[in-house]
Amino acid sequence: MSVAVPADAEPTLFGHPRGLFLLFLVEMWERFSYYGMRGLLVLYLTTPLAGMVDLPDGRSAGFNPGRGWSDGDGAVLYGWYTGLAYLLPLFGGIIADKLIGTHRSMVVGGILIAVGHIVLGVSGLGAMAESPLGLSVFMGGLAMIVIGTGHFKPSVSVMVGQLYPEHDPRRDGAFSIFYMGINVGAFICAFTCGTLGERVGWHWGFGSAAVGMIAGLLCYLWGRPRYLSHVGLARDESLAAKAPLFLVGGTVLSVVFAVCYHYGVMSFIGNLMTPTVTAIGGVATLLLAIWFVVDQPKEERGPVTSIFLFMLFNAVFWIAFEQAGSSVNLFTDRYTDRQIGSFVVPTTWFQSINSAFVIVLSPVFGWLWTQLGKRGWNPSQPAKIGIALILVGAGYVLMTLAGAVTATEGAKASMMFVVGMYFVHTVGELFISPTGLSYVTKVAPVKFMSLLMGIWFISSFIANLGGGIVASKVEAIEKGEIALPWHFGGQADFFFLFVVSSIGIGVLVLLATPLLKPLSAGRDD
Repeated sequence: MSVAVPADAEPTLFGHPRGLFLLFLVEMWERFSYYGMRGLLVLYLTTPLAGMVDLPDGRSAGFNPGRGWSDGDGAVLYGWYTGLAYLLPLFGGIIADKLIGTHRSMVVGGILIAVGHIVLGVSGLGAMAESPLGLSVFMGGLAMIVIGTGHFKPSVSVMVGQLYPEHDPRRDGAFSIFYMGINVGAFICAFTCGTLGERVGWHWGFGSAAVGMIAGLLCYLWGRPRYLSHVGLARDESLAAKAPLFLVGGTVLSVVFAVCYHYGVMSFIGNLMTPTVTAIGGVATLLLAIWFVVDQPKEERGPVTSIFLFMLFNAVFWIAFEQAGSSVNLFTDRYTDRQIGSFVVPTTWFQSINSAFVIVLSPVFGWLWTQLGKRGWNPSQPAKIGIALILVGAGYVLMTLAGAVTATEGAKASMMFVVGMYFVHTVGELFISPTGLSYVTKVAPVKFMSLLMGIWFISSFIANLGGGIVASKVEAIEKGEIALPWHFGGQADFFFLFVVSSIGIGVLVLLATPLLKPLSAGRDD
């Protein structure tokens, strides 16, 4: 079992264990691979097959053919892919905690992710680039990446915490440094994976993401004996020998998924997910949440209720925010003027804007919360959530204007609309994301801390999947097949949906703050 080394007995760098910076590099490269894939997925799926039509920037489909999927189908797959990347870590964390330890679980996950990206690259070789077999291989690679992420994501985060003794004051700063690694990886990926994918070939971009994950694994395997030998061990090292079984199991599951997709089994399962079945699942989930709250001691019911309520608001925020990789990504590709002189900015580069703003603004917000806290002015968590929702809605005011320009003037919208949206959304993210995690750790009952943290992350699964499903309705709204109370033309109507919903719910949360704040029982003060 892992035991943190006493602070005065460890070699440090900038006051932190050197192992922290090794984990920073590993996480940076894993996020490089994830966000590199994320920025390319919808573009690849919706790019026409060879010889069908010309593409933006003067490119032809014959140069870099995609799969010719509809925007709706591409958005739904994107939603499942990104959603499951947040759901499976719940199970991966259990495996690491109960069986093989975070060290081996992270290695298993990293190998699966790297191999999965290689499979994506292979799926574009020769005739497979346009054949049903190649697409099935591609789906197997996606499944392998998601399963690997389930092992990797919770393990590396837990290992950061395992570096420090309980109540070590350096812990918060360590996670801030670690969070920076996430955003550095997300920032640099578009300039390599994205550029290769768009300008050389989609599968070159997918393959380059594998290079990032392999680099992270090599860094970790080199540095672990030096800086992390005491971290990430299994509770029972005799069980650690089972780690290769999870590597084999993940591979087998990916192959089974690819075979099922190839023979239409996944389409059949998808058809079973009717609105009625979805509604039944939602009602069942609500009843379970109510039962869980009622089952708590009286003094814990308020804090637990607040976590479930805030989880729903969190999901609403991320449904809007996560349009970045689907509907906003396609709008940027097709309807945004990306010309700077003679250079056309690759669409995927815009995926790095959010990370750049996070890197710049995170220290500012860290200082701001500290200063406001000293003066007793720090907003309560429901107030922060309300502000975040209003900000994400405000960002879509800019996208509504951009959509109206393309619809009424027949011209491409300025890229500054998109950049402005990312800036406003990043400010909203910094109000809700790190503060939400902190809130759960402060108010959750100790014996249910891990469970409620996992449930909080489930809201990200709901948001990513829901965001993909909502994004799949862009074409229907644009064509008037889905009628909305407003009509600005083009995709402006779709983007205005988030203005109304996000700002409306944000205002309601702010108005309800005096009622929501007491639920924390003072633990958030």
